Amino acid sequence: MGNVKSMSNKIQSTTDNRKQSQPHIVEPVKLPEVVNEQEKQWKMSERDIAFLCSQTGFTPDEITRWHKKFFHDNPDGRLDRNEFRKFYPLLRNETPERLSDICDHIFRAFDVDGNGYVEFGEFLLGFAISSRGDLRSRLNYAFECYDIDSNGYLTEDEIEPVIRAMYTLLGIKHVEDYPPEKFAKDLMQKLDVSHNGRVTKDEFIHFLMKDGLYRNTVNPFQ
Repeated sequence: MGNVKSMSNKIQSTTDNRKQSQPHIVEPVKLPEVVNEQEKQWKMSERDIAFLCSQTGFTPDEITRWHKKFFHDNPDGRLDRNEFRKFYPLLRNETPERLSDICDHIFRAFDVDGNGYVEFGEFLLGFAISSRGDLRSRLNYAFECYDIDSNGYLTEDEIEPVIRAMYTLLGIKHVEDYPPEKFAKDLMQKLDVSHNGRVTKDEFIHFLMKDGLYRNTVNPFQ
């Protein structure tokens, strides 16, 4: 993860340096040079591409296309929560309406370093794991969606709002038949094997690896 982050930071640094180096003297705009600078920003070294290929399983062409799209829509090389809400639907078949509530929680999983932004390395790795990763890896990311205060434990109060968002994502109707708060309470009882009012990541993953019925409603990365 550190290398992915380093690659992403390098891209960010290149962008920042380019902005800072712009002269203060007003000069005529030279369109060909602007285009060339933008194209340079979209290019990655072969080493960066090879590393991301090894970490994500994407082909060099896939990585290049996503990199170009990412920077085209976000020239500063990172997504805040609002930008993530607009970008994330590109990765899913669900409608933006269904994704609206869950996006904030998925943002938390993608924002690996917790700095309030999703940079390109984080985005690509999160996309790869959540769409192509094995079950354990996807549940590891799912846990981060539920860990609202990022303290490494889940409580019932944290589980309920994410379950409510999952109901929207899954298009569950007749919510009154099994309200999210009731689902969260039942799930907490299943997960909290130590009965101490909080759930570790190991407990979360261990239970959902075995129970497909709950997993289908709890995991946003099916």
